[in-house]
Amino acid sequence: MNPIVIPLSLSQVYLIPCKDGYLQVDTGYDRDYPLYRKNLARAGLKISAIKYILLTHHHDDHAGFLNEITRDTPVVVLAHEQARDLLKTGQNDKTRGGGYINRFIHIVASIKMRLDPHWTLSFQPFTLREQDQIITEDNSCLLRDIGIDGTILYTPGHCIDHLSLALDSGEVFCGDAASSFLLWAGLKYCTLFMTDMEQSYQSWQKILNRDGKIIYPAHGHPFSAEKLRQYQGKIKTGDLIKFF
Repeated sequence: MNPIVIPLSLSQVYLIPCKDGYLQVDTGYDRDYPLYRKNLARAGLKISAIKYILLTHHHDDHAGFLNEITRDTPVVVLAHEQARDLLKTGQNDKTRGGGYINRFIHIVASIKMRLDPHWTLSFQPFTLREQDQIITEDNSCLLRDIGIDGTILYTPGHCIDHLSLALDSGEVFCGDAASSFLLWAGLKYCTLFMTDMEQSYQSWQKILNRDGKIIYPAHGHPFSAEKLRQYQGKIKTGDLIKFF
């Protein structure tokens, strides 16, 4: 299955066919919404085609335009139970420690934060609604009910509320559970910031146990799931450069 890819400023969202339309994996920064609408139209789709949003986690570059898209079309949001309170804060969670993956990334990110007034790790707060679906554990029934052969996996490590979507055919939409972005900087298929590396590698193993074949990250290009096996355990939580 080849998903429809909608590019955004620093990430991309994926559209997966479901009953009567598409399930979208994540949103982007709030300022990405006009670009999203433009690229959605370029793909030949109307906003009404988006029936569901699987929110992999609450961070600003994944939940940023939830308010805009839920305003413009009656989309149902699927999110982990831990995301409920985190979304209401309008801030990336800073209460559980973690840090940047290495010292170089810490320096680059610190410079970017000083120079980019938009990079505040904040977003417009969002309150999950009665029609939205709360995920408490791995769940395949919900997807199959909407015509998708796959399972929603609870994959913490990047943050506490992280979800991934694993299709039976082997494609895994992993949000920030893994990444191929800036590999030259020593990220070893992790994202820039991680909370708990040991927990993250347990999530990688869960993806591998589901016979994941191709990983579709929010940041970077798709890559073989064998990379997760190859780099599993290479970085420890104690190696992270604390930021918060």
